Amino acid sequence: MMDQENKFELCEKCIQLDVSAADWQEAIRKTCRPLIQQGFVYPGYPEDVITREKQWATGLPTLPVGVAIPHALNPDNVVTAQIAACRLNAPVKFAQSGGTETDEDIDVRLVFVLALKDPKSQLHLLQKLMVAISDEEMLTALVHAGNPADFSNIFNSAKTSGRF
Repeated sequence: MMDQENKFELCEKCIQLDVSAADWQEAIRKTCRPLIQQGFVYPGYPEDVITREKQWATGLPTLPVGVAIPHALNPDNVVTAQIAACRLNAPVKFAQSGGTETDEDIDVRLVFVLALKDPKSQLHLLQKLMVAISDEEMLTALVHAGNPADFSNIFNSAKTSGRF
């Protein structure tokens, strides 16, 4: 189980491109859909993620587009660790990670929902994801990826150093 999380490959079936969402809650629900369809999480998972997002926002003011990395605190609805990615056709506003009431909301176009079984491995995944999304060229490539296969190849080719 641990091995899979260390490898951390983004699965093509869990990527959706150019999805429309009215707000951040809908963006989370839609991003979670393939996780439910593929059996990685139970149907209650999106609401767990939304509950956590209200407590600790995950919007990041990355360039060229904002990114959000919502996940749940409670692993009960996770069957197998996996990540889902969703590229929105128009940004939705997420509250800023670590922000205060006065911080501007982030216009997010890329949503990565993390479904994690073991909270201790979460840090490893988050660090790996942070390395990937802090690369402006890579985010630009993800924004322009033509299909889910391209998107997963770009994402999975981001090699993080052995530090994590």
